[in-house]
Formats: sequence, structure tokens, C-alpha cells
Amino acid sequence: MIIGIIGLPQSGKTTLFNVLCGTHQETGGYTAKGEVHHGVVKVPDARLGVLAEIYKPKKITHAEIEWMDVAGFTGDTSDRARVDTEIPNAIREAFAIAHVVRAFDDPKLPHPAGSVDPERDIKAVEDELIFSDLVGAEKRLEKVERHLKVSPDDTLRREKAVLEKCLEQLNTEKPLREVEFTPDEQKAIKGFQFLSIKPVLIILNIGENRLPDRAAIQKQFAPYDEKQWCAVEVISAKVQSELAELDPDDRKVFMDDLGITGFALDRIVGKSYELLGLISYLTGGDKEVHAWTINRGTTAVKAAGVIHKDFEKGFIKAEIVAYDKLVEAGSEAEAKKHGWMRLEGKEYIVKDGDVIFFRFNV
Repeated sequence: MIIGIIGLPQSGKTTLFNVLCGTHQETGGYTAKGEVHHGVVKVPDARLGVLAEIYKPKKITHAEIEWMDVAGFTGDTSDRARVDTEIPNAIREAFAIAHVVRAFDDPKLPHPAGSVDPERDIKAVEDELIFSDLVGAEKRLEKVERHLKVSPDDTLRREKAVLEKCLEQLNTEKPLREVEFTPDEQKAIKGFQFLSIKPVLIILNIGENRLPDRAAIQKQFAPYDEKQWCAVEVISAKVQSELAELDPDDRKVFMDDLGITGFALDRIVGKSYELLGLISYLTGGDKEVHAWTINRGTTAVKAAGVIHKDFEKGFIKAEIVAYDKLVEAGSEAEAKKHGWMRLEGKEYIVKDGDVIFFRFNV
């Protein structure tokens, strides 16, 4: 899973990227237009440590998320050429977008627009995503229409129809994520990798002085959070960056002083999973305890394929116990005695926290 971090200049997105990925990329600018920083983050999951106490494995493997820190966004929708050349294509590979929005004041770091206004900046970047898609859809439609004049084709006709549907929405300055597409239409536009169709996590980056107001700020932006394709999180990237540099004892004192109860990484990953409709199932044994990421609603046979395609091809049954029940039992043997381990077939819908042993034959 890849999530692209975007934001206007001086919003703190590279600071957040460094916090998430444990890197030390220089903040305040890029050495080249279109530069992209990549980092992989282990998904925090306390359940793995508990399972490790049961299985005593040689290895613990967390699920992972790849983050991209992407330059090129300015909120400017007046220049087609700039949008076409300065927004990196890499962002189109992302499953979702994390938009870092400046909500802190710093006289030493002036806002490019002259003032701090999160609502304005959210709209500016959203407009840029829409404009980028509009430019791309118009260019593609022109090519499709030229090809249709030479060689009529049903596939191109369907593509033309869905592109026109996209342009109808984009011309109203609304994102494609608000449009209901049929499965066939989704398939037709998948290759275009439109930006405004991606779910978005709005991350409001506040200053240390506003930490006591975090809950109130979260409530203020609740209308965004209520949309199916959007989520909101409020953090202070600067404070989180300082926390990451402290040893555990000093970190706890600092967090207590500021009234911070957890790390931003945990909340951001949680919101990302929720936004993308993801869950984790777990596998355990003396060799390894492992968390596997799947889409909510995935069947047992497809979940097996996440580990290895041979598991899917030769699937026989899935032996499953809920994480809570396994922990309560203390071992697989005890869980079986209580009847908490059961066999499920291919069509079983895997639940978050299921501990699974796949039976297969290749």
C-alpha cells in the first residue's frame, strides 16, 4: 500500500514524512522539481507482541505502508503546463493521498499566501487535483476521438463515454471521488490514475501552543471526516519530530507535560486503514508471527493468496481463531479444547484480528 503525502510549501509535510519514516530529509525545499522521497513504515500492531508471547517465534513481521513525500503542489490552477509537468507521476501510483495542511503560526516561516487559513488551503490543493485530472482527461479524450474517426472500436467508445462523464464532473470543479462509477467504468478509467478519485486524509498540522485545542479543532473539521472518502487527523509534526529524538524516559515526561497520550503515527495509520477499508489478519508459529494486510470483505481463499499464490491455488480450508479468544486461551491447544478454533471454507469473510492457519495442497 502506497500513500502520497502532499501539501503546499511550508506546510510541514516533509517534517511529517521524517516522523513517519524515521528519516532525516531536509525540510523547506527540494533539490529538484518533481523530487519524491520514499519511506517504508511498519504498521504499529500491539497484537503481534502478545502473539509472540504465545508462539515464541524467531521473527515478528509487521504489515508495512510505503509513504511518498511529493513536491510540486502549489494550489495554482492557472497554468496547464505547470500542472502537466511539475506534479510527479509517482503520486498517481498512490492508493490514497495524505494532504498536510498548515494550521500553525510561525513568523520565521511565512505562509506563501501571506496568512494561515486551513480551509482555503484544503480547497486550493483540492482544486489543483481536480484541474490536473481535467487536463489529463481532455488530452486523453482528444486521442480517443481521433482513433475513433480512423477505426471505430467498442472499447474506445466505452472509454469515450466514461471520459465524458468524468469531464462533466470535473468541469463543475468537483472531485471524481464523489461520482458513482459502475464496475465497468471503474475498469475503463483505472489506467488513467486520476488524482481526485483517490481518498484523502487531511492532516491538520498545528503548533505546540494549540495542542490543548486539538479536540476542538478536530470537531471543527468534522464535516470532512463524515465523508466516506475523507478522514481528518490533527497533529503537531514539530512536536512529534521532537518526541522521536528523545529517549523513552524523557519522551514520557515530555508527553505528560503536553498532555499527549500517543504517537501521531498510530493515529495516522489507523485513519489510513479505515479510509482505505483495510484490515489485518495474523499468522503465528514458532518460526514467525506475521500481520497481513487485506481489504475488508476479502474471502479466505483470496487472503491465502496474499501470503503466496500457491496457498490460493491449493486452498483446502482455513483454521481460524479470533485473536481475543486465542489470547484468552493462552495457546492453540487450549483454544481447540474450548471449541474456539474452527474450519472455514473459501467463501468465509476474514475479520480483522483473525489468526489463521491455511491448509492447502499443491
